[in-house]
Amino acid sequence: MTAVDPALASERPLRVAVVANPATRRDARLVLRAIRAEAPAETEIDAVLSRFPGEASVLARAAAERADLIVAVGGDGTVADVASGMLDSGVPLGIIPAGSTNIIARELRIPNRTTAAARLLFGRHRLAHLDVGRCGDRSFLHMAGAGLDSHFFHQTDPALKRRLGWLAYLPAGLAALRLPPSRFEIVADGEAISAVSSLVLVANGGSVISPLLRLHPEIRHDDGWLDLLIFEATTPPQIAATIALLAAGSLHRSPHLRWSRARRVEIDAHPQLRLELDGDVVAETPATISISPGALPVVAPA
Repeated sequence: MTAVDPALASERPLRVAVVANPATRRDARLVLRAIRAEAPAETEIDAVLSRFPGEASVLARAAAERADLIVAVGGDGTVADVASGMLDSGVPLGIIPAGSTNIIARELRIPNRTTAAARLLFGRHRLAHLDVGRCGDRSFLHMAGAGLDSHFFHQTDPALKRRLGWLAYLPAGLAALRLPPSRFEIVADGEAISAVSSLVLVANGGSVISPLLRLHPEIRHDDGWLDLLIFEATTPPQIAATIALLAAGSLHRSPHLRWSRARRVEIDAHPQLRLELDGDVVAETPATISISPGALPVVAPA
């Protein structure tokens, strides 16, 4: 199964655009070499490096005008940036995981090894049509959040992320647990919700850090819904109990978690909070988040 129309591929060489974040945990030159080694003969491969946050969107938008496949090389933030630029083009997205957590790729079971991920692009695979979350002109494929997560994403040293992976989040995460909760005013599909919370998530994917750490068993990335999770644990014992349930795979049973679904979520917080989209802190409250069902075809294992 190929990422493009076989008839089109037989008329001319396959055109592949690679958008890579040079600040990833893997050498972009070695990744590109692996892609070239796995690509069919005569494949046209154009590779560009993003130079600053958000530029991957611009590069992907330009690439979508002529490419048959766009490949994002980087972590979840880079993948989301590339998706923002190519959305609605109809061009499939390929992913070479090269970040600290790579949770989008891991939920799709895309191989973590560069060679295997490159082989998937041109070998047997399927196109998974993912829902895409939208916040302003930015997209996210997995998660948006305000509170603890946006704080520790903002505070984590990028150099430490490249060296340690997800472990780099632990110091900032522990510090974030000491922050006071915020008062949230949320409107989900017209329903007003008030809450005092340290963390509000709007999820398209169902896990954090690892696919084994599930937030809720009903969350899917292709069901056309956003999943709203409001964490109301505010005392140290409540927070500890919530973390223990997450580790046990039973977070949905927590009395301190409110879960609902919507297609449009408006979030305001007092005091104002940063908002992260797939690990990149790129917005603030108040913010409006919506869903584009099945809007992005992504190369995934068959």
